Amino acid sequence: MKSMMKILSRYVISAAAAAILLLIINFTALAVWLFQSAREYGRNYTVNQMAEGLDVSDGEYSISDSIAAELDQNQLWAMLIDEKGTVIWSRNLPSDVPLSYTLTDVAGLSRWYLKDYPVKVWQHRDGLFVVGNPKNSMWKIGIEFPMKTMDNSRFWIPMFLILNLVTAVILALLSGLRLFVSLKKLTIGIENLAQMKPVSMPAQGILGDLASGINHASSQLIRQEAALNKRDNARTTWIAGISHDIRTPLSVIMGYAGQMEEDKTLTREQQELAVIIRSQCQKIKALINDLNLASKLEYDMQPIRREEFNPAPLIRSIAADLLNSSISEKYTLNISIDEDAQNMILTGDSQLIRRAITNLILNSMGHNPDGCDIKIQLSGNSGTTLLSVTDNGTGFPAEILKRLNQPLEPMALDNHGLGLTIVRQIMSVHGGTASFSNLTGGGCRVILTLAGGT
Repeated sequence: MKSMMKILSRYVISAAAAAILLLIINFTALAVWLFQSAREYGRNYTVNQMAEGLDVSDGEYSISDSIAAELDQNQLWAMLIDEKGTVIWSRNLPSDVPLSYTLTDVAGLSRWYLKDYPVKVWQHRDGLFVVGNPKNSMWKIGIEFPMKTMDNSRFWIPMFLILNLVTAVILALLSGLRLFVSLKKLTIGIENLAQMKPVSMPAQGILGDLASGINHASSQLIRQEAALNKRDNARTTWIAGISHDIRTPLSVIMGYAGQMEEDKTLTREQQELAVIIRSQCQKIKALINDLNLASKLEYDMQPIRREEFNPAPLIRSIAADLLNSSISEKYTLNISIDEDAQNMILTGDSQLIRRAITNLILNSMGHNPDGCDIKIQLSGNSGTTLLSVTDNGTGFPAEILKRLNQPLEPMALDNHGLGLTIVRQIMSVHGGTASFSNLTGGGCRVILTLAGGT
Protein backbone atom coordinates (compact mmCIF):
# COMPACT_ATOMS: atom_id res chain seq x y z
CA MET A 1 0.00 0.00 0.00
CA LYS A 2 2.88 2.37 0.70
CA SER A 3 4.15 1.88 -2.83
CA MET A 4 0.68 2.67 -4.17
CA MET A 5 0.52 5.92 -2.19
CA LYS A 6 4.00 6.75 -3.45
CA ILE A 7 2.83 6.23 -7.03
CA LEU A 8 -0.24 8.43 -6.43
CA SER A 9 1.76 11.23 -4.79
CA ARG A 10 4.30 11.19 -7.60
CA TYR A 11 1.49 11.27 -10.15
CA VAL A 12 -0.15 14.31 -8.52
CA ILE A 13 3.18 16.14 -8.16
CA SER A 14 3.99 15.39 -11.79
CA ALA A 15 0.56 16.69 -12.87
CA ALA A 16 1.02 19.88 -10.83
CA ALA A 17 4.48 20.37 -12.31
CA ALA A 18 3.03 19.83 -15.78
CA ALA A 19 0.33 22.44 -15.09
CA ILE A 20 2.91 24.97 -13.92
CA LEU A 21 5.07 24.20 -16.92
CA LEU A 22 2.10 24.70 -19.24
CA LEU A 23 1.37 28.09 -17.65
CA ILE A 24 4.98 29.13 -18.11
CA ILE A 25 4.96 27.95 -21.71
CA ASN A 26 1.68 29.80 -22.39
CA PHE A 27 2.97 33.05 -20.90
CA THR A 28 6.24 32.68 -22.76
CA ALA A 29 4.40 32.03 -26.02
CA LEU A 30 2.17 35.07 -25.38
CA ALA A 31 5.17 37.26 -24.66
CA VAL A 32 6.96 36.04 -27.79
CA TRP A 33 3.82 36.61 -29.86
CA LEU A 34 3.38 40.16 -28.54
CA PHE A 35 7.04 40.89 -29.10
CA GLN A 36 6.87 39.55 -32.63
CA SER A 37 3.73 41.59 -33.30
CA ALA A 38 5.47 44.66 -31.95
CA ARG A 39 8.40 44.00 -34.25
CA GLU A 40 6.14 43.64 -37.27
CA TYR A 41 4.21 46.73 -36.31
CA GLY A 42 7.07 48.67 -34.86
CA ARG A 43 8.60 51.54 -36.75
CA ASN A 44 11.65 53.61 -36.25
CA TYR A 45 9.33 56.50 -35.38
CA THR A 46 6.09 56.56 -33.44
CA VAL A 47 3.15 58.72 -34.50
CA ASN A 48 4.00 61.41 -31.95
CA GLN A 49 7.62 61.51 -33.18
CA MET A 50 6.39 61.89 -36.73
CA ALA A 51 4.04 64.68 -35.65
CA GLU A 52 6.87 66.49 -33.92
CA GLY A 53 9.00 66.05 -37.05
CA LEU A 54 6.52 68.06 -39.16
CA ASP A 55 7.68 71.71 -39.24
CA VAL A 56 6.39 74.80 -40.96
CA SER A 57 8.50 77.56 -42.50
CA ASP A 58 7.15 80.55 -44.42
CA GLY A 59 3.76 78.89 -44.54
CA GLU A 60 5.22 75.69 -46.09
CA TYR A 61 5.15 72.36 -44.20
CA SER A 62 8.02 69.93 -44.44
CA ILE A 63 8.95 66.71 -42.69
CA SER A 64 12.43 65.40 -41.99
CA ASP A 65 14.08 63.16 -44.55
CA SER A 66 14.35 60.22 -42.15
CA ILE A 67 10.63 60.32 -41.35
CA ALA A 68 9.81 60.70 -45.01
CA ALA A 69 11.92 57.65 -45.77
CA GLU A 70 10.11 55.77 -42.97
CA LEU A 71 6.75 56.60 -44.56
CA ASP A 72 7.87 55.65 -48.04
CA GLN A 73 9.57 52.37 -47.09
CA ASN A 74 6.59 51.10 -45.09
CA GLN A 75 3.94 52.25 -47.57
CA LEU A 76 2.51 54.64 -45.00
CA TRP A 77 0.77 57.90 -45.67
CA ALA A 78 0.33 60.98 -43.48
CA MET A 79 -1.71 64.17 -43.44
CA LEU A 80 -2.38 67.20 -41.25
CA ILE A 81 -5.97 68.39 -40.74
CA ASP A 82 -6.49 71.94 -39.49
CA GLU A 83 -9.19 73.09 -37.12
CA LYS A 84 -11.59 73.70 -40.02
CA GLY A 85 -11.33 70.06 -41.13
CA THR A 86 -9.22 70.77 -44.22
CA VAL A 87 -6.11 68.81 -45.14
CA ILE A 88 -3.32 71.38 -45.20
CA TRP A 89 -0.42 68.90 -45.65
CA SER A 90 -0.08 65.31 -46.84
CA ARG A 91 2.41 62.73 -48.06
CA ASN A 92 1.63 59.60 -50.05
CA LEU A 93 -2.07 60.34 -49.56
CA PRO A 94 -4.28 57.76 -51.36
CA SER A 95 -6.70 59.10 -53.92
CA ASP A 96 -9.75 57.75 -52.09
CA VAL A 97 -8.95 59.64 -48.89
CA PRO A 98 -11.05 62.84 -48.56
CA LEU A 99 -9.40 66.27 -48.22
CA SER A 100 -11.96 67.76 -45.82
CA TYR A 101 -13.64 66.35 -42.69
CA THR A 102 -16.44 67.18 -40.34
CA LEU A 103 -16.19 66.82 -36.59
CA THR A 104 -18.02 63.52 -36.82
CA ASP A 105 -15.54 62.22 -39.41
CA VAL A 106 -12.62 63.16 -37.20
CA ALA A 107 -14.22 61.41 -34.21
CA GLY A 108 -14.60 58.21 -36.25
CA LEU A 109 -11.17 58.08 -37.82
CA SER A 110 -9.39 58.91 -34.60
CA ARG A 111 -10.82 55.73 -33.05
CA TRP A 112 -11.24 53.27 -35.88
CA TYR A 113 -10.58 53.35 -39.61
CA LEU A 114 -10.61 55.86 -42.43
CA LYS A 115 -11.90 54.37 -45.69
CA ASP A 116 -10.71 50.95 -44.42
CA TYR A 117 -7.25 52.36 -43.77
CA PRO A 118 -6.05 51.66 -40.21
CA VAL A 119 -5.01 55.07 -38.89
CA LYS A 120 -3.34 56.63 -35.87
CA VAL A 121 -3.66 60.24 -34.84
CA TRP A 122 -1.68 62.69 -32.78
CA GLN A 123 -2.31 66.27 -31.80
CA HIS A 124 -0.18 68.75 -33.76
CA ARG A 125 0.18 72.42 -32.91
CA ASP A 126 -1.58 73.30 -36.18
CA GLY A 127 -4.24 70.61 -36.09
CA LEU A 128 -4.62 66.78 -36.13
CA PHE A 129 -1.71 64.67 -37.45
CA VAL A 130 -2.86 61.40 -39.07
CA VAL A 131 -0.74 58.40 -40.14
CA GLY A 132 -2.40 55.71 -42.22
CA ASN A 133 -1.40 52.07 -42.87
CA PRO A 134 -2.20 50.03 -45.95
CA LYS A 135 -5.61 48.41 -46.06
CA ASN A 136 -5.91 45.02 -44.33
CA SER A 137 -2.53 45.46 -42.66
CA MET A 138 -3.73 46.11 -39.09
CA TRP A 139 -6.53 44.87 -36.85
CA LYS A 140 -7.91 47.45 -34.46
CA ILE A 141 -10.19 46.86 -31.51
CA GLY A 142 -11.28 49.30 -28.86
CA ILE A 143 -11.13 47.94 -25.33
CA GLU A 144 -12.27 49.85 -22.29
CA PHE A 145 -12.10 48.81 -18.66
CA PRO A 146 -13.26 50.59 -15.55
CA MET A 147 -10.38 51.88 -13.48
CA LYS A 148 -11.57 49.83 -10.54
CA THR A 149 -11.29 46.69 -12.65
CA MET A 150 -7.73 47.50 -13.63
CA ASP A 151 -6.86 48.23 -10.01
CA ASN A 152 -8.35 44.89 -8.95
CA SER A 153 -6.49 43.04 -11.71
CA ARG A 154 -3.38 42.92 -9.54
CA PHE A 155 -5.38 40.63 -7.24
CA TRP A 156 -7.57 38.74 -9.72
CA ILE A 157 -4.92 37.81 -12.25
CA PRO A 158 -2.77 35.90 -9.67
CA MET A 159 -5.97 34.37 -8.26
CA PHE A 160 -6.95 33.28 -11.75
CA LEU A 161 -3.56 31.60 -12.23
CA ILE A 162 -3.82 29.92 -8.83
CA LEU A 163 -7.34 28.74 -9.69
CA ASN A 164 -6.01 27.24 -12.91
CA LEU A 165 -3.27 25.48 -11.00
CA VAL A 166 -5.67 24.14 -8.34
CA THR A 167 -8.06 22.95 -11.03
CA ALA A 168 -5.25 21.14 -12.80
CA VAL A 169 -4.15 19.48 -9.54
CA ILE A 170 -7.72 18.45 -8.69
CA LEU A 171 -8.23 16.97 -12.14
CA ALA A 172 -4.88 15.17 -11.83
CA LEU A 173 -5.89 13.93 -8.37
CA LEU A 174 -9.20 12.58 -9.63
CA SER A 175 -7.46 10.91 -12.55
CA GLY A 176 -4.79 9.62 -10.17
CA LEU A 177 -7.43 8.20 -7.81
CA ARG A 178 -8.97 6.36 -10.70
CA LEU A 179 -5.57 5.00 -11.63
CA PHE A 180 -4.92 4.23 -7.94
CA VAL A 181 -8.08 2.12 -7.69
CA SER A 182 -7.11 0.20 -10.83
CA LEU A 183 -3.53 -0.31 -9.62
CA LYS A 184 -4.76 -1.41 -6.20
CA LYS A 185 -6.83 -4.15 -7.80
CA LEU A 186 -3.83 -5.18 -9.88
CA THR A 187 -1.59 -5.19 -6.81
CA ILE A 188 -3.99 -7.44 -4.92
CA GLY A 189 -4.23 -9.67 -7.97
CA ILE A 190 -0.44 -9.94 -8.29
CA GLU A 191 -0.10 -10.71 -4.56
CA ASN A 192 -2.70 -13.47 -4.89
CA LEU A 193 -0.91 -14.67 -8.00
CA ALA A 194 2.35 -14.93 -6.04
CA GLN A 195 0.52 -16.98 -3.38
CA MET A 196 -0.97 -19.23 -6.06
CA LYS A 197 -4.50 -18.06 -5.25
CA PRO A 198 -7.14 -17.81 -7.98
CA VAL A 199 -7.32 -14.32 -9.51
CA SER A 200 -10.36 -12.94 -11.29
CA MET A 201 -10.34 -9.19 -11.91
CA PRO A 202 -12.68 -7.13 -14.12
CA ALA A 203 -11.04 -6.53 -17.47
CA GLN A 204 -12.36 -2.99 -17.93
CA GLY A 205 -10.78 0.42 -17.65
CA ILE A 206 -7.40 1.72 -18.68
CA LEU A 207 -5.64 -1.33 -17.23
CA GLY A 208 -8.15 -3.85 -18.54
CA ASP A 209 -5.68 -5.59 -20.86
CA LEU A 210 -3.21 -6.03 -18.02
CA ALA A 211 -5.92 -7.36 -15.70
CA SER A 212 -6.99 -9.81 -18.41
CA GLY A 213 -3.39 -10.99 -18.78
CA ILE A 214 -3.08 -11.54 -15.01
CA ASN A 215 -6.35 -13.50 -14.99
CA HIS A 216 -5.05 -15.69 -17.78
CA ALA A 217 -1.70 -16.20 -16.04
CA SER A 218 -3.54 -17.14 -12.82
CA SER A 219 -5.62 -19.80 -14.54
CA GLN A 220 -2.50 -21.15 -16.26
CA LEU A 221 -0.55 -21.31 -12.98
CA ILE A 222 -3.40 -23.03 -11.15
CA ARG A 223 -3.63 -25.66 -13.88
CA GLN A 224 0.14 -26.16 -13.83
CA GLU A 225 0.20 -26.38 -10.04
CA ALA A 226 -2.57 -28.96 -10.09
CA ALA A 227 -0.66 -30.97 -12.70
CA LEU A 228 2.60 -30.72 -10.71
CA ASN A 229 0.88 -31.73 -7.47
CA LYS A 230 -0.69 -34.66 -9.24
CA ARG A 231 2.68 -35.69 -10.64
CA ASP A 232 4.49 -35.23 -7.34
CA ASN A 233 1.84 -37.17 -5.44
CA ALA A 234 2.02 -39.95 -8.00
CA ARG A 235 5.81 -39.98 -7.78
CA THR A 236 5.84 -40.07 -3.98
CA THR A 237 3.14 -42.73 -3.88
CA TRP A 238 5.03 -44.80 -6.45
CA ILE A 239 8.31 -44.55 -4.54
CA ALA A 240 6.60 -45.42 -1.25
CA GLY A 241 4.78 -48.37 -2.88
CA ILE A 242 7.92 -49.68 -4.59
CA SER A 243 9.88 -49.33 -1.35
CA HIS A 244 7.26 -51.31 0.54
CA ASP A 245 6.98 -53.98 -2.15
CA ILE A 246 10.77 -54.47 -2.35
CA ARG A 247 11.34 -54.69 1.40
CA THR A 248 9.35 -57.90 1.81
CA PRO A 249 11.17 -60.11 -0.74
CA LEU A 250 14.45 -58.41 0.22
CA SER A 251 13.94 -59.42 3.86
CA VAL A 252 13.28 -63.01 2.74
CA ILE A 253 16.48 -63.04 0.67
CA MET A 254 18.49 -61.60 3.56
CA GLY A 255 17.00 -64.19 5.91
CA TYR A 256 17.92 -67.10 3.67
CA ALA A 257 21.38 -65.62 3.07
CA GLY A 258 21.90 -65.39 6.83
CA GLN A 259 20.91 -69.05 7.24
CA MET A 260 23.29 -70.04 4.47
CA GLU A 261 26.12 -68.22 6.26
CA GLU A 262 25.55 -70.42 9.32
CA ASP A 263 24.90 -73.65 7.39
CA LYS A 264 27.89 -75.94 8.14
CA THR A 265 26.92 -78.28 5.32
CA LEU A 266 27.89 -75.64 2.76
CA THR A 267 31.40 -75.15 1.56
CA ARG A 268 33.46 -72.15 2.62
CA GLU A 269 33.07 -70.62 -0.82
CA GLN A 270 29.27 -71.00 -0.70
CA GLN A 271 29.14 -69.36 2.73
CA GLU A 272 31.21 -66.41 1.44
CA LEU A 273 28.76 -66.01 -1.47
CA ALA A 274 25.92 -65.93 1.05
CA VAL A 275 27.73 -63.13 2.92
CA ILE A 276 28.05 -61.18 -0.33
CA ILE A 277 24.33 -61.69 -1.08
CA ARG A 278 23.34 -60.44 2.39
CA SER A 279 25.65 -57.37 2.22
CA GLN A 280 24.39 -56.42 -1.23
CA CYS A 281 20.80 -56.80 -0.06
CA GLN A 282 21.66 -54.56 2.88
CA LYS A 283 22.94 -51.93 0.42
CA ILE A 284 19.73 -52.22 -1.61
CA LYS A 285 17.68 -51.82 1.55
CA ALA A 286 19.70 -48.71 2.54
CA LEU A 287 19.26 -47.30 -0.97
CA ILE A 288 15.49 -47.80 -0.78
CA ASN A 289 15.39 -46.07 2.58
CA ASP A 290 17.45 -43.19 1.18
CA LEU A 291 15.17 -42.87 -1.85
CA ASN A 292 12.07 -42.86 0.33
CA LEU A 293 13.53 -40.27 2.73
CA ALA A 294 14.77 -38.03 -0.12
CA SER A 295 11.33 -38.09 -1.71
CA LYS A 296 9.61 -37.17 1.56
CA LEU A 297 12.07 -34.36 2.27
CA GLU A 298 11.73 -33.02 -1.25
CA TYR A 299 7.94 -32.71 -0.98
CA ASP A 300 7.77 -31.76 2.72
CA MET A 301 6.22 -35.08 3.70
CA GLN A 302 8.83 -36.05 6.28
CA PRO A 303 7.69 -35.15 9.82
CA ILE A 304 10.30 -32.98 11.58
CA ARG A 305 10.57 -33.70 15.30
CA ARG A 306 12.04 -30.48 16.60
CA GLU A 307 13.66 -30.59 20.01
CA GLU A 308 16.61 -29.10 21.82
CA PHE A 309 19.77 -31.22 21.69
CA ASN A 310 23.51 -30.92 22.23
CA PRO A 311 25.42 -31.65 18.98
CA ALA A 312 28.71 -32.47 20.77
CA PRO A 313 27.60 -35.82 22.33
CA LEU A 314 25.65 -36.55 19.14
CA ILE A 315 28.89 -36.41 17.09
CA ARG A 316 30.71 -38.61 19.61
CA SER A 317 27.84 -41.11 19.47
CA ILE A 318 28.01 -41.27 15.67
CA ALA A 319 31.77 -41.90 15.72
CA ALA A 320 31.36 -44.59 18.39
CA ASP A 321 28.65 -46.38 16.40
CA LEU A 322 30.83 -46.43 13.28
CA LEU A 323 33.89 -47.65 15.15
CA ASN A 324 31.85 -50.37 16.85
CA SER A 325 30.58 -51.52 13.44
CA SER A 326 34.12 -52.77 12.71
CA ILE A 327 35.07 -50.35 9.96
CA SER A 328 38.30 -51.05 8.15
CA GLU A 329 41.54 -49.96 9.75
CA LYS A 330 42.24 -48.01 6.56
CA TYR A 331 39.92 -45.28 7.88
CA THR A 332 40.50 -43.09 10.90
CA LEU A 333 37.97 -40.84 12.64
CA ASN A 334 39.09 -37.70 14.47
CA ILE A 335 36.74 -35.42 16.39
CA SER A 336 37.51 -31.78 17.17
CA ILE A 337 34.99 -29.78 19.22
CA ASP A 338 35.75 -26.20 20.19
CA GLU A 339 35.51 -25.36 23.85
CA ASP A 340 32.68 -22.91 23.17
CA ALA A 341 30.72 -25.63 21.37
CA GLN A 342 30.93 -28.27 24.14
CA ASN A 343 27.66 -27.19 25.75
CA MET A 344 26.01 -25.71 22.66
CA ILE A 345 22.26 -26.33 22.31
CA LEU A 346 20.50 -26.53 18.94
CA THR A 347 16.82 -26.86 18.04
CA GLY A 348 15.93 -29.38 15.37
CA ASP A 349 15.45 -33.04 14.52
CA SER A 350 18.48 -34.71 16.08
CA GLN A 351 17.88 -37.97 14.16
CA LEU A 352 17.95 -36.17 10.81
CA ILE A 353 21.12 -34.29 11.81
CA ARG A 354 22.64 -37.65 12.81
CA ARG A 355 21.65 -39.01 9.41
CA ALA A 356 23.33 -36.06 7.62
CA ILE A 357 26.63 -36.45 9.50
CA THR A 358 26.63 -40.22 9.04
CA ASN A 359 26.01 -39.86 5.30
CA LEU A 360 29.02 -37.54 4.97
CA ILE A 361 31.31 -39.95 6.79
CA LEU A 362 30.07 -42.93 4.78
CA ASN A 363 30.47 -40.93 1.56
CA SER A 364 34.15 -40.33 2.38
CA MET A 365 34.63 -44.04 3.04
CA GLY A 366 32.66 -45.15 -0.01
CA HIS A 367 34.66 -43.01 -2.45
CA ASN A 368 38.08 -43.70 -0.96
CA PRO A 369 38.42 -47.51 -1.03
CA ASP A 370 42.15 -47.26 -0.30
CA GLY A 371 41.46 -45.49 2.99
CA CYS A 372 41.54 -41.91 4.27
CA ASP A 373 41.60 -39.82 7.42
CA ILE A 374 38.25 -38.29 8.33
CA LYS A 375 37.93 -35.32 10.67
CA ILE A 376 34.71 -34.04 12.21
CA GLN A 377 34.86 -30.52 13.64
CA LEU A 378 32.21 -28.55 15.56
CA SER A 379 32.41 -24.81 16.21
CA GLY A 380 30.08 -21.88 16.69
CA ASN A 381 30.05 -18.09 16.78
CA SER A 382 27.59 -15.20 16.57
CA GLY A 383 24.56 -17.45 16.76
CA THR A 384 25.78 -19.75 13.95
CA THR A 385 26.83 -23.39 14.29
CA LEU A 386 29.43 -24.81 11.89
CA LEU A 387 29.90 -28.56 11.53
CA SER A 388 32.49 -29.76 9.00
CA VAL A 389 33.49 -33.19 7.76
CA THR A 390 36.92 -33.27 6.07
CA ASP A 391 38.91 -36.11 4.49
CA ASN A 392 42.25 -36.36 2.71
CA GLY A 393 41.00 -38.64 -0.05
CA THR A 394 40.45 -38.09 -3.76
CA GLY A 395 37.95 -35.25 -3.42
CA PHE A 396 34.96 -34.50 -5.62
CA PRO A 397 35.20 -34.51 -9.44
CA ALA A 398 34.84 -30.96 -10.80
CA GLU A 399 31.47 -31.61 -12.48
CA ILE A 400 30.04 -33.35 -9.41
CA LEU A 401 31.30 -30.51 -7.17
CA LYS A 402 29.50 -27.93 -9.32
CA ARG A 403 26.26 -29.90 -9.25
CA LEU A 404 26.55 -30.41 -5.51
CA ASN A 405 26.70 -26.67 -4.86
CA GLN A 406 24.31 -25.70 -7.69
CA PRO A 407 21.96 -28.65 -8.17
CA LEU A 408 19.70 -28.56 -11.22
CA GLU A 409 17.73 -31.63 -10.18
CA PRO A 410 17.13 -32.72 -6.58
CA MET A 411 18.45 -36.27 -7.08
CA ALA A 412 20.81 -35.97 -10.07
CA LEU A 413 24.22 -36.68 -8.49
CA ASP A 414 25.31 -39.77 -10.47
CA ASN A 415 27.60 -42.10 -8.52
CA HIS A 416 27.54 -39.93 -5.41
CA GLY A 417 23.99 -41.24 -4.91
CA LEU A 418 21.27 -39.94 -2.67
CA GLY A 419 23.39 -39.59 0.45
CA LEU A 420 24.60 -36.08 -0.29
CA THR A 421 21.20 -35.04 -1.65
CA ILE A 422 19.68 -36.05 1.68
CA VAL A 423 22.36 -34.02 3.50
CA ARG A 424 21.43 -30.92 1.52
CA GLN A 425 17.71 -31.52 2.06
CA ILE A 426 18.11 -31.98 5.80
CA MET A 427 20.00 -28.70 6.02
CA SER A 428 17.27 -27.01 3.99
CA VAL A 429 14.41 -28.11 6.27
CA HIS A 430 16.46 -26.83 9.23
CA GLY A 431 17.03 -23.45 7.57
CA GLY A 432 20.74 -24.18 7.10
CA THR A 433 23.14 -24.75 4.21
CA ALA A 434 25.58 -27.39 2.99
CA SER A 435 28.74 -26.21 1.25
CA PHE A 436 30.97 -28.66 -0.68
CA SER A 437 34.59 -27.95 -1.63
CA ASN A 438 37.88 -29.64 -2.52
CA LEU A 439 41.09 -28.97 -0.57
CA THR A 440 44.24 -27.74 -2.25
CA GLY A 441 46.41 -30.59 -0.94
CA GLY A 442 43.84 -33.26 -1.76
CA GLY A 443 40.64 -34.38 -0.17
CA CYS A 444 37.38 -32.55 0.35
CA ARG A 445 35.40 -30.70 2.99
CA VAL A 446 31.68 -30.34 3.60
CA ILE A 447 30.56 -27.53 5.90
CA LEU A 448 27.09 -27.67 7.43
CA THR A 449 25.81 -24.30 8.67
CA LEU A 450 22.92 -24.05 11.11
CA ALA A 451 21.41 -20.97 12.63
CA GLY A 452 21.30 -20.84 16.43
CA GLY A 453 23.45 -22.35 19.08
CA THR A 454 23.46 -21.26 22.69
